[in-house]
Amino acid sequence: MSVVAKRYAKAIASRDDVDEFYKNLSVLASAFAHPKFKILIQTREISREKKLELLESMLEKPHPKFNNLLRILLENSRLPCIPQIVAELEKQRFFRDNVFLGVAYSGQALDALSLKNLEEKLGAKFNVQIKLSNQIAPIDGIKITLEELGYEVSFFMKTFQNRLSEFILKTI
Repeated sequence: MSVVAKRYAKAIASRDDVDEFYKNLSVLASAFAHPKFKILIQTREISREKKLELLESMLEKPHPKFNNLLRILLENSRLPCIPQIVAELEKQRFFRDNVFLGVAYSGQALDALSLKNLEEKLGAKFNVQIKLSNQIAPIDGIKITLEELGYEVSFFMKTFQNRLSEFILKTI
């Protein structure tokens, strides 16, 4: 995450109208998913005024103070930082609400009920609210990372089978 994006996010988070700024920035950040939009924003062949008009046209009646933010981002060639600013604002919002993000890596997609169950159990353990996303990884088991809490737990079938074999051998 860019230091610049963190600074902008910190300044925006201190505002009373942070939710409006977040909503508008989220709309703009979604446009950055399209490669042609990125090229359009970064090209020098289109004037700053036209770029500003394009960005404003994507929003429903933006507040003049939000337009000032867009102008500042545009003047400093920081428009490509908008998705990073949104991500940082989201992190700050979750931290404020005592919600922590995590990732559950698994060999196949986990259903919503399994994810919810994992969230509840981990949330009870840490006395916070956990939001997990699922990512497919070439592993035989589950690995959960909660980066902001500095926590990682994993369960692999191979390890389980090895420990079960050891236990059986010891009892014989």
